[in-house]
Amino acid sequence: MSQDKKLSQIGKLAEQYTSKPALRSLLQLIPGWGSADVLLQHRADEIHADRLRTFFDVLGEGKHELTEELIQSEDFLHCFFMTTRAALNTRQREKIKMFAKLLNSSLVPGSFSSTDEYEEYLGILNDLSYRELIILSMLESYESRFVKSAGQNELQRAYMFWELFTDELEKNIGIHKDELIGALTRLARTGCYEILIGGYTDTGGEGVGKLTHTYFRLKKLIETKGSSELNQ
Repeated sequence: MSQDKKLSQIGKLAEQYTSKPALRSLLQLIPGWGSADVLLQHRADEIHADRLRTFFDVLGEGKHELTEELIQSEDFLHCFFMTTRAALNTRQREKIKMFAKLLNSSLVPGSFSSTDEYEEYLGILNDLSYRELIILSMLESYESRFVKSAGQNELQRAYMFWELFTDELEKNIGIHKDELIGALTRLARTGCYEILIGGYTDTGGEGVGKLTHTYFRLKKLIETKGSSELNQ
């Protein structure tokens, strides 16, 4: 595919955002989609265009308007390039929407203490697979239903629903209980999940734990209009 045709594809996509000049300007900043004149490259360009469309559609729905002045900010452009790169490398459309909502959250005053903090949360979201996000969401539903009673600690509360939770994981997303400890250990490394003291059995299984402040902060950052991508 010639470079002229690639630019034409970007131009056609940009036409969808004629009423949002800032979005059109940002779209022009996306790096070129290669120069090889082959069918495979054409298919890759189509996939990237579809992912960008999903990303920009949600980006344009943010409560805070993107202005020409804003998109010239070095901090915003830094966040934009990093987030767009993550979105382009993501297959799940729902997760692409999460990236766009995270970037929209950066426009809200006080959402992040610094660009470094934004990078940290972007890294967490990027590291979580879509299946891992579903695990976290399912755990949240159990934690909200089984409220800790007086005199009960977090581990005791978790054991109230743990068998139900693990049964649902196996039934709905195919995580066998033999594989669960590995999945939960990986989640703990993201900071969204904490394995509780005593949460391992004598045989080294289970890894019972709870959601962390980091998870709930991330969830809030990718929420808009009262809905949560993590609970859909």
